[in-house]
Amino acid sequence: MTISGIRPLIFRGYGNSVVRRSLLLLCLMGPAFAVNLMLYYVASLSLSAENFGHFYIAVTTVNVLYSASFVLNVFFTRYLVSVIRTMGEPAAYAATSRIQMVVTRCGALGATGCIVVLSGLGKWIGVESWSIVILIVLDAYAGYIVDVHRALLQSLRKTMSLGSLTLCWMILRFLLGSTGMYLFGTAWSGMLGTLLATVLVICVLLFLTCKGNAPPIELFAALPSVGELVPVTLGYVSLIAVSNLDVLLSYLLLKDDWLGAYSASSVFPKGILVFVTPLLQMLYPMMVGHEETLPSGRIILQKSVGMIFLLSSGMALSVFGFSGLLCGAPWGLKSCQPDALHFLLISAVSLSMLRALVFYQSARGHDWMALYMLVPVAAYVWIAVISSRAVETVAIQFTIFSVALLPYYGGLAFLLDRRRHNVGLRSAL
Repeated sequence: MTISGIRPLIFRGYGNSVVRRSLLLLCLMGPAFAVNLMLYYVASLSLSAENFGHFYIAVTTVNVLYSASFVLNVFFTRYLVSVIRTMGEPAAYAATSRIQMVVTRCGALGATGCIVVLSGLGKWIGVESWSIVILIVLDAYAGYIVDVHRALLQSLRKTMSLGSLTLCWMILRFLLGSTGMYLFGTAWSGMLGTLLATVLVICVLLFLTCKGNAPPIELFAALPSVGELVPVTLGYVSLIAVSNLDVLLSYLLLKDDWLGAYSASSVFPKGILVFVTPLLQMLYPMMVGHEETLPSGRIILQKSVGMIFLLSSGMALSVFGFSGLLCGAPWGLKSCQPDALHFLLISAVSLSMLRALVFYQSARGHDWMALYMLVPVAAYVWIAVISSRAVETVAIQFTIFSVALLPYYGGLAFLLDRRRHNVGLRSAL
């Protein structure tokens, strides 16, 4: 068979392909995560212990400030998908330009406020330099602007472009950040390098997405209201709270060495949740507008959950197989406890699939569904508080809670979908 004959075979049905898109994105995102981790390694070699501590705290603070971009990414992706379906791709580019203007203006106000707040809290969080505070805020601010373009690529289902953008972004951050630390040996020079990398990415994106003349006025779709952002935010906060509830409880229930042991044991399981998030964001536009009762909706849901299960379980089994080296060994996490790690790996797989179900409901506009998880959360917290306070006990209880939460949420979503479907049929009759 010739190449011209193989190409149609490979790309047949690619528009709604879950497996091929997932594998393609993973091939690009895997190296991107690796390069991002390498920046910490280079920082540990290039900087003094004090400067490395400042750099690590600065990057962590950037990640905290940047965390809300997940909400905006999901919110704007769902909106842009609806624009594409009703008005076409040119309207999506026009809408993205307007979104970028809003994010830039509101972000500038938010950045100013963050600089003032962080300047006051700088000593408390370990960052006392004005220059580092400003670089922290600007780096997070620039990241939000990049994420607007990521939302556009997701809504257009340009998986290759989305993965390439992330990979190039991480490589630039690594190169410029490492260069800055090597030349000056300070935390601010590394932060300046990562900021310049993000600014370069923004400039390239603006050049590539520029369409020359302004689109016709009829292509300017109305932006969603701020009120529509509330249920998305609450759903996201609920999901993140559930995923990290054990870490919060361990901080409250465990003391000293036990707290350090639990934290070390949860590093790899929480890393699995972080790794599957970009894949869910890529699959999200494919879920928008599909009903579970229709064959297309069921297939996308089944493939998405199946793909997430294979990826998360594969990573969990890999960590389990090398747990002797990764947990407690001289080159691993020294405070890590293997038994606790093994239980938490099971919870990571269950929570990964739960995230896929929550994303699917969110794609259909059912953001409030995530709040139903607060009922079993209350029961779990009560049991954890009255139980014995040991590392393995907390890990076992959280694993049981995570595994039980998956059929609870899935069954509840199924029953509510059936109820909506029956109500719709009665209304039609």
